[in-house]
Amino acid sequence: MFQELFLNLSNNLNNTSVVMIWLFQIIFCYFSILFSLKFFGKTGIYVYVAIAIILANIQVLKVVDFPFFPEPMALGTVLFISIFLCTDILNEYFDKKSATKCIYLGIAAYLFSTVLMFLTISMTPINPDAYPAWSWSYDMHESIKTIFLPQFPIIVGSICAFFISQKIDIFIFSYLKNKNTNLWFRNNASTIVSQFIDNIIFSVLAFNILTSNPVPLFDLIISYGLGIYFLRILLSLFDTIFIYLAKNFLPSKLD
Repeated sequence: MFQELFLNLSNNLNNTSVVMIWLFQIIFCYFSILFSLKFFGKTGIYVYVAIAIILANIQVLKVVDFPFFPEPMALGTVLFISIFLCTDILNEYFDKKSATKCIYLGIAAYLFSTVLMFLTISMTPINPDAYPAWSWSYDMHESIKTIFLPQFPIIVGSICAFFISQKIDIFIFSYLKNKNTNLWFRNNASTIVSQFIDNIIFSVLAFNILTSNPVPLFDLIISYGLGIYFLRILLSLFDTIFIYLAKNFLPSKLD
């Protein structure tokens, strides 16, 4: 019953503008961060980051056509960008140590889910001919295998880019904070610089250095690196509103 309900809802939303659903996803993610902060403090932010980094690497498998981009674009950008808002909130309202801890927790969650799902797909599925009533399980196995089978270039590129860019983001934010710059400036400056580095590292490692079919470096940087980067800049500017709002969502007793 519920499966059919959600399937019908999804089919109906397919007729809705991709941009509208994408904008709703942005609002949903950012307010989820604020309410996680409000009700669970730092722990809520940590949990959000752990979930976001896993889901972002699943969402990236889906490519959609946005009217304002000449080429189809992979999803996952919103979730991934929202993690930078999380570390900036921790850096601003708690401390640098909390933001750094968030990085390691996110990487640990991603590796844990990757290993666990690899072990899951490594188990021999049932024989659908021997168990006709459970034949759907074999189809599910193939679907899970398609989504969760580890791809070495993507895993290494994603982890390296995430770790280095987040470290740079935290360093720049902390440096500017110590210089008593405005919150909007340090939030955007740190994110815009770190996002550029993240895009370049991931693109070069995943699609040029570590792959058996490398994309020409210049084409890669122009089409993927810079194309997605401008979108990330817009999201970074938009999340400025939410880092200011976060002050009103701080728990009564900081953990």
